[in-house]
Amino acid sequence: MATNDFISNLHNEVLARIISDLPAIEAIRTTILSKRWKDLWRYASRLDFDPKGVRKLYGDDIDDPREEISRVVKNIENVLLSHKRNLISCRIVHLLSSYRNGDVEKWIKYLTSEKKVQELAFRCDDFQHQFYRRSRSGLGLNLPSGVFSCETLQSLEFTHYSIRSDSPFHHCHNLKTLKLYHCAISTETLEAIVSSCDRLEHLSVCSSPSRLKQVRIFSQTVKTVELESLRSQGIYLSTQSLGVLVLHSMKFQAKNLVIHAPNLRVFTATRKPITKNSDNITKIAEILEYCTHLLTPVNYEANDPMEDLNLFMNLRELTIDLDLNDRREMLILCIVLQRCLSLHQLEINIEESRSEIEEATRDYSSVNSRLPYPETKLWEQRELCDCITFTLRQVSIKGFSGKDGEMEFPRHLITKGAKLERLEIWCNHDWSSDGGKATLGLLSLPRSSIDVSILLKPPPNLLVVLEDGSQP
Repeated sequence: MATNDFISNLHNEVLARIISDLPAIEAIRTTILSKRWKDLWRYASRLDFDPKGVRKLYGDDIDDPREEISRVVKNIENVLLSHKRNLISCRIVHLLSSYRNGDVEKWIKYLTSEKKVQELAFRCDDFQHQFYRRSRSGLGLNLPSGVFSCETLQSLEFTHYSIRSDSPFHHCHNLKTLKLYHCAISTETLEAIVSSCDRLEHLSVCSSPSRLKQVRIFSQTVKTVELESLRSQGIYLSTQSLGVLVLHSMKFQAKNLVIHAPNLRVFTATRKPITKNSDNITKIAEILEYCTHLLTPVNYEANDPMEDLNLFMNLRELTIDLDLNDRREMLILCIVLQRCLSLHQLEINIEESRSEIEEATRDYSSVNSRLPYPETKLWEQRELCDCITFTLRQVSIKGFSGKDGEMEFPRHLITKGAKLERLEIWCNHDWSSDGGKATLGLLSLPRSSIDVSILLKPPPNLLVVLEDGSQP
């Protein structure tokens, strides 16, 4: 029985869309399939030039991978000139030589002026014989003023460059997304770029060298800000439109954190897994202390002088790293939730970052003076949070070990969360037998919400045996 060739029955436009999802080098290789496929790649709406794909094609059969990669990169111009339609997106990963030869500037000019590209991403890498990346962040882009001001460009991403001037972004009225990864950029340049892009909605800055001494973002259009692995003296955000804020693995003075975002809906403050260098990362508890005005922030002049007294008032999703075994951090969490009036989703990643010596020498006197009852009774003694009673729907607690300090919060959620629909508890690798039994005891608590589902997720390959010898 003959088998129908489904692919051959597709229209050329559909095939071109399929090819658009392939790396450029593989898309071009489809020309060998048949005469019909010979020119299809020329009508792809997306081109992705990643020289690492050479290894997938040739494996270990080539003597010098760098030479072959260089040859592929040199053909980028010919491919662009042979392409027949405008591009939705183009991504180019190139070597240092392409930067030094001025190819990057030439590609950008052609893509923005001739191909009417909407999404553009450039990454400067150097590849060793084993294809390990070595980043370069000191390469200054020499681009003409206003080169990104074309009407079609909406998204721009740069990785491993030095952005020394905001002039390429002059009159950039249509750019909505800007992502800068491992880019050297000064505080003044970043602030000027945001000011020039008067329709910018999404800004991501990750792992900038020390030249970014401060992060200052004053905008009426930015809706999402993602800051990751930055070392700075302070963060100052003032934007009425900001709806999503992500702070990940940041190192800055928490007292120099000022956020004016009355319409914030999603707030994430996390750190990477605890390592020996974790002291270099600002603790999330410190960030929350200043966000809740438990400690007085510094004064600064902003475009919007109105002081935002409750950053969490309209928050719907909150993701934070806290140690629920720490009485001080538990108090901070309680105060944060009291300020959340519309919270729907909460995720807590429990981190225990203190060493035994640090724990033994820690001074709890100031905290204890505010707690006239044992820390395990904190949630019972304080006034109920409106969000737990009326709005909270989903809660996820990760890194749970079943210790006494951790148990009080999920107990409170189960017995007081009238609108709670789902509670997930992810246990960590050192979940003990006693901790496991205590955690399982949560299932027998009286539930305030008749609709709540409680999911306990123990570590892989861990078998918990109850007192009667049964297994959960």
